[in-house]
Amino acid sequence: MKFVVIVIFMIEMSVIMSTFCSTYLPTFADLSGTSISNIITNRNDTSLYPLFSQLSRSVVQVVSINPSIATNLPSQNTTTEIAAGFVYDTLGHIVTANHVLGGANEVTVIFKNGDTHNATVIGRDPYTDIAVLRVVDLFGSYGIKRANELLVPVILANSSAVKIGDYVTTIGYPFASKIAMTSGIVSQTDFLLSFSSLGYLVPDTIETDVAVNPGNSGSPLIDINGEVVGLIYGRLNPTTAPLGQFSGLSVAIPSNAIRKIVPSLIQNGTYIHPDVGITGSTLTVDLAKRFQNIPDNLKGVVVNSILRGGTADRADINAAITDKYGQIQLGDIITSLDGHKIPDIEGFLSYIQEHKRVRERISFIVYRDGNYMNLNATLQPVNPIQ
Repeated sequence: MKFVVIVIFMIEMSVIMSTFCSTYLPTFADLSGTSISNIITNRNDTSLYPLFSQLSRSVVQVVSINPSIATNLPSQNTTTEIAAGFVYDTLGHIVTANHVLGGANEVTVIFKNGDTHNATVIGRDPYTDIAVLRVVDLFGSYGIKRANELLVPVILANSSAVKIGDYVTTIGYPFASKIAMTSGIVSQTDFLLSFSSLGYLVPDTIETDVAVNPGNSGSPLIDINGEVVGLIYGRLNPTTAPLGQFSGLSVAIPSNAIRKIVPSLIQNGTYIHPDVGITGSTLTVDLAKRFQNIPDNLKGVVVNSILRGGTADRADINAAITDKYGQIQLGDIITSLDGHKIPDIEGFLSYIQEHKRVRERISFIVYRDGNYMNLNATLQPVNPIQ
């Protein structure tokens, strides 16, 4: 069996420069009477300009100055990252991609009309690459009325409703240039994005053929109704090919993850993910044939390893082992979570992210040695990044 290795390229613009310089309830803009859906429904089908005209007001350029690790020269000890973000609410919160911020705590936000404001990084979630900024000087400079005219929040759609073949577009600042739009279709709705440096997988990310370039990270992925279905992360490209040789496919973090995580980032500065504490893989036909006593129609997730003290360990789930002869002995196969059938690793991770939180109970049905067992445990938090 051959494997094609695909990597995700983060697409911020990086330039070497010299050193310088109670529960949260979001407040959204009142869009009654100027529905984006109405604009798109009544638009000329040969142009997406009405959508661009409406949504571009919500997209900002994000400029982040970070310490450089590529040089020891005093004159070149910072890098400037140029990316995008979008207005989340009328309180001055901006959502962007975490990877473009580096170690910066203060960034600059530039609105479409050229207004430039300082912003503070108030929350990060490296496990989904979501970060939240807050424009700190906007209300003091402009007052509430003028600030609210500038802050036009996007509408977050239900990303679970996105289908392969749906038209989508993005608006950003490619190559640190003027604001620009590109469009395409959804290629896959349940792409499993791997953050190898974190040992973490993000389910249900949206793969598209929308062209993205340096400066598009953090841009909104927008459906034909003018609602945001995702946050642009990066571009896929085969490792055997030079970056840029192929147009590649772009990947976006789903809006349902934004809906769930951003309020916690605003309130607490972080989001604690639940973690089952296993590494696993989909039970394929080829894999099943290597072992005895596995029904032909069995579907589920093979448990390859278990984190000591993690959720699966506390539930007494068994992982695969290698015996003294070097032969792999199959461990448990997880077939359902809380009574929901789990056909593959994508469905396993998607269920955890969509439906579970830390300290909630979770029920596993596992197939072991020809029998089905019901095991339970309390979900533990993912290990924090050091």
